[in-house]
Amino acid sequence: MIKFLHCADLHLDSPFKGLSSLPEGLFQRLSESTFLSFKRLIDLAITEKVDFVVIAGDLYDSGNRSLKAQSFLKNCFVKLESYNINVFISHGNHDPLDGQWVNLDWPSNVHFFEGNSIQTLQFEKEGRKVACLHGFSYETAAVTDNRTLHYPEKKDDLYHIGILHGQADGYSGHSRYAPFLVSELLKKGYDYWALGHIHKKMDLSTEPPIRYSGNIQGRHSGETGGKGGYIVTLNGTEVESVFHATSDIEWHEGIVDLTEAESLQQVITLCERELGTYQQPPKGVFLVLKLSGQTQLFEELLDGVFLEELHEILLEDDHAESFVHVVSIKNETKPSIQDEMSIKQSGFFKDLRVVLQDDLELEQAIAELTTHKTARKYLELENQDWEEIQKQAERLLLSELHKSR
Repeated sequence: MIKFLHCADLHLDSPFKGLSSLPEGLFQRLSESTFLSFKRLIDLAITEKVDFVVIAGDLYDSGNRSLKAQSFLKNCFVKLESYNINVFISHGNHDPLDGQWVNLDWPSNVHFFEGNSIQTLQFEKEGRKVACLHGFSYETAAVTDNRTLHYPEKKDDLYHIGILHGQADGYSGHSRYAPFLVSELLKKGYDYWALGHIHKKMDLSTEPPIRYSGNIQGRHSGETGGKGGYIVTLNGTEVESVFHATSDIEWHEGIVDLTEAESLQQVITLCERELGTYQQPPKGVFLVLKLSGQTQLFEELLDGVFLEELHEILLEDDHAESFVHVVSIKNETKPSIQDEMSIKQSGFFKDLRVVLQDDLELEQAIAELTTHKTARKYLELENQDWEEIQKQAERLLLSELHKSR
């Protein structure tokens, strides 16, 4: 039997772009959140008495690793060494081997996978070889070839674990690095595949587990819910996996249905009630509120002043250890069914909707932003969900046409 911790995508030193306008105390806590989450994972590994830790890529947020982040990791690994816990590490697209950093002396329990080829590292327990771990590190930031063909097949009774930082074929939302097919991984006969790169925990297969552990701390509103890692136990052909959320701050999306609301006071009350459902001591919560439903208050909610004042009302003055901070409020309400149908039947709306449904038109419209000195820092347009952009544009058009009636 072997027991290990699987985690990935630490992204230490993440700059948390676009969030610098947060209150200073909150931004400072968010900046330290990746470090705290990993520290909790280290403590978990010790408490669970694991044999080793697997980190499937992107320990750092960029190739230029800070001395602070490296020293922090070294101290964590030294702590694991005192408990005789090994660490197996692959570097991903955010922290490739050709990056810049200060060379530190790592403790003997730390094993890094090399670049350019698949490497097999062995794990011994009580003087006996019990497991083989197969993986590689990104030698550059863009590894675009499928390397799964080069992983060796299992041909013995040892435990075999594959470590791969890449994107499963057919999955969108991240850069298409080290692409692979699940069917290719299954052919290897491994007992477990520890995946990294996708920031959402998910199982691509259960027998055997082929799993993304997700990142260890949500960094923006698109990375919701608890983040952390898996404690995995392999015992013969049996596999037991338990996910542990260690993130200090969680992102959530709250939806407030205003279909039955008859006044702006009711809007405030419903929003305050929604906030109360997200208290998670001792965690902090960053909440994006979405106002939804077809409501008679549609026109009043188009008033930006009210939404700004609503945001101020919902903000907490004192951010204790446990808090719910409303990051933004999105108005996605619609006019009454009759008003909406009337607008959508107009020739002008139909013509513009045709444009909105043309991906090429949308890409050309947004292209200017990618060359804008300030805007381009906050955009990752290659990963955008065009369907969501179309929906947002249609909602905005509907609002403007309603106001002009």
